Amino acid sequence: MNRPIWQGVYKDFSEVPAEGPGHSGEQWIKNSLKKIDQLRKLADQPKTVPLVTAYRESLLPLLSSLVYAETGRVRILDFGGGLGFTYYQVAGGLPDTAHLEFHIIEMGEVCEAGKVFFQNEPKIFFHAELPTEVNEFDIVHIGSSLQYVEDWRNVMASLCGYQPGYILFTDLPAGDIRTYASSQYYYGSKMPCWFFNVAEVIGAVCENGYGLIFKASYMSRILNEEQPYPQANFSEEYRLGYPGILLFKRKEDR
Repeated sequence: MNRPIWQGVYKDFSEVPAEGPGHSGEQWIKNSLKKIDQLRKLADQPKTVPLVTAYRESLLPLLSSLVYAETGRVRILDFGGGLGFTYYQVAGGLPDTAHLEFHIIEMGEVCEAGKVFFQNEPKIFFHAELPTEVNEFDIVHIGSSLQYVEDWRNVMASLCGYQPGYILFTDLPAGDIRTYASSQYYYGSKMPCWFFNVAEVIGAVCENGYGLIFKASYMSRILNEEQPYPQANFSEEYRLGYPGILLFKRKEDR
């Protein structure tokens, strides 16, 4: 029997038994480099309609194209964007990339690996902290990352402070459950993470001047299979099912 990915229900991060480097570790970066290299190979194929955009996270490329068509540019802040997994999909989906700017917030080790991988790409930037030198973004994308932030409400308020036109969540572990912390197993590491009550997340974003304009389920692939979160080891009241997609638009009177 495979080891459960998530274990335990806790009130907050301080109670969760954590060990190992998690997303800062060599295994995560090794797997990430393999994934981003595959995406680059797809992006480099000479096709009018690139295969790299045929991806489960296609909402960000679509939203980016709509903003680009309306304003003639798109500046994106990808919070927890890894090694730039969504960059090639966005760039491949645009009619041109003359006015694309892509910023990623990640852990220091990931940023260093990303800077090396993209050393010849001038449109992508890595930040270990929320950037202060850039204070305006068209889109903030939060893909499968908010759950790893202990003080997620304050970070969410800071991201809203950039006043992007849109905030897009993909693969957000939020549903009609109560918010709780758990321990996630990854290649020998144990990382604290949140499972969210979706109404709490919606409320936290809306109170910062945004309105929800789209919501959907995210068809997650876990252990190489499209499936709901495997939480058979949890009682039913704590099982998430599928994670979510939420799209918010900034209110015009802000």
